[in-house]
Amino acid sequence: MSDTHAIEVTSVGVGAAYGRVGEAQACHLVRAAGAAICLDLGAGALGLLQAHVRPEDLDLVVISHLHPDHFVDLLALRVYMVWGPGAGKRLRVVGPPGLRSALAALGDDGMDSAFAFEELTGNQLETAFRDDLRIRHRQVPHLPPTFATRIDVRGTSMCFGADCAPNDALAAFADGVDILVTECSFGTGQIPAGAMHLNAPAAGAIARRAGVGQLVLTHCFPEWDLDAAVAAARAAAGLPVCAAVGGERVTA
Repeated sequence: MSDTHAIEVTSVGVGAAYGRVGEAQACHLVRAAGAAICLDLGAGALGLLQAHVRPEDLDLVVISHLHPDHFVDLLALRVYMVWGPGAGKRLRVVGPPGLRSALAALGDDGMDSAFAFEELTGNQLETAFRDDLRIRHRQVPHLPPTFATRIDVRGTSMCFGADCAPNDALAAFADGVDILVTECSFGTGQIPAGAMHLNAPAAGAIARRAGVGQLVLTHCFPEWDLDAAVAAARAAAGLPVCAAVGGERVTA
């Protein structure tokens, strides 16, 4: 990471609940103030993550909610940390209540040797970290509870919106961040009735209300054209917008 950037976000997994060929599911690696923080770890993400960081060197893993496309590769990471190169180390994992139980139902051996679990409870909360790096969470409307995460360091900030329906909470939480990463499951299409997800115009509207520096779109179903989604979000946001591409990074 360049010393000229306070925050670097690498999109490791950008796929939705099903993705394009070659896409892993949700995973974003944030580097800030010397720390490496993994936001979500969906299917296929662990293998790709290793191109950017040794998993045992992660300072924190944050899981936004209990849909498998956001946490299921913790099962592979458990094996890595207990019987693989990570053996002898223990990763700090923060997530919603029930995360450990959901994982244990599929394989419990070594779980607590691999991970030190901490539960996210409440509407707005903060994960204790370091004085120079602040990590906050806020519930957004999706599978209850689902948490967006905001990271601030040296006057620079990013926010990961997790999965969510159109809402005001995320815009308020992401107020003024340099980088906002949001889902756009339905691209340029209409959001189906009852679906707790965003399309590109809704993501752009949240970014505009929050006054962010740049918007990064992720978690778009493959039937939607990404270039068209970026254009629609840019029209709604009136600020720089790009699509998250696996392995590529944005900086602030």
